[in-house]
Amino acid sequence: IDELEEPEYSTNPELIHEKWESFADLVIDGGTGGIEPSTVVDCSDNEPVIIRQGKGVLNL
Repeated sequence: IDELEEPEYSTNPELIHEKWESFADLVIDGGTGGIEPSTVVDCSDNEPVIIRQGKGVLNL
């Protein structure tokens, strides 16, 4: 939340990478997105776990 009390939100892959690169081992650049959330997958163990299902179909 910024000083205007609005959530910080970006669909620009370069800005997302800059903000989250120290927390994520991989950021896939699929181009500038819309307002639908992306899918988040935890691959830190032997089996991938879907943390958040976003736009599109994901088959693991």
